[in-house]
Amino acid sequence: MSGPLALFFGTRPQVIKASVLREALAAAGPPPVVAVDTGQHYDYDLHQVHYDQLGVRAPDAYLGVGSGSHARQTAAILTACEDWIAANRPRAAIVIGDTNSTLACALAAAKSRVPVAHVEAGLYAADRLMAEEINRRAVDAVAEVLFAPCERVAARLRRRYPDAEVEAVGDVAYDVLRRALDKAPRPRTVHGYDPAWGRRFVFVTLHRAELVEDPTRLKAVMDGLAASPLPCLFAAHPRTGAALERLGYQADGSVRLVAPVGYLETIALVRQAVAVVTDSGGVQREAYWLGVPCITVRDETEWLETVECAANRLVAPRLGATLPAAIAAAAATTEAGGAGGTRWDRGAYGDGHAAERIAGILSQRF
Repeated sequence: MSGPLALFFGTRPQVIKASVLREALAAAGPPPVVAVDTGQHYDYDLHQVHYDQLGVRAPDAYLGVGSGSHARQTAAILTACEDWIAANRPRAAIVIGDTNSTLACALAAAKSRVPVAHVEAGLYAADRLMAEEINRRAVDAVAEVLFAPCERVAARLRRRYPDAEVEAVGDVAYDVLRRALDKAPRPRTVHGYDPAWGRRFVFVTLHRAELVEDPTRLKAVMDGLAASPLPCLFAAHPRTGAALERLGYQADGSVRLVAPVGYLETIALVRQAVAVVTDSGGVQREAYWLGVPCITVRDETEWLETVECAANRLVAPRLGATLPAAIAAAAATTEAGGAGGTRWDRGAYGDGHAAERIAGILSQRF
């Protein structure tokens, strides 16, 4: 097949990672790379801001699927992607992560007999019915090339899929972070941050359906944040904001709710904070790389290395009352680390050159 490599993405984290993958793939070519944005995320705060901030070129194709239930959105992306593949006949499809775009584009490619390469493969959780988990497992099952962020994950993939090519390449998100650090704004310019806090605040992001769509769990977590010994700056995903409205939540002095912030603003706030509270895999790793203790409001994490080195602590959502103590302990860890950040090994997910490795492998294979 003589067509291009097709790089598919559609959500906020994927735009960020695709920015370095696209550049690396273009540098390693031939074959040429074509960037296809599904439009799964489409508002400015969640999506377009990252094109603007990171100087990412507009995609070569935009499918414009928009929002919908999991089934309807996945179906819309699947059919739109199939049409695009039929018209362009790429020699391989590259998908990232675990979103509906990841699943739909992988299925469209596989059913069109186009080889699939999965970036961030093998990151499994015990909750098999979590939307992201369904997507991950299904994509890995049809992918021909599986790019893992570390050797632990790669070893598991080799056992499970002996007929696939499995490569431990590192984490593309680290490539992006290393490039973006110098572009991050000063915290005092970020909406919602109070300069009087200094570092004495907690940065919060929560968005997973398993938490925000369960009123009991969400209330437990918000009650825990309200009892925090430090002020909490909560950048609320639209889904989370809607859930808080349904809950009748009224912010108090301990929790300051703001709209979602861009990637560069997130880096600035994570780096400045004394601790992070999140359920985002991306924010967990950013905190780990930046030397800031993280509290993950989940029963588990796919990023086990961050827990093993004590950079990350799990707090079950139903146990929100334990959050104040966890925040206090995290703050003490940061203060003990001093101005250079908390000391732990930060090399679990590569050296910041994952995109180059992926591009080299794909260029040779296809």
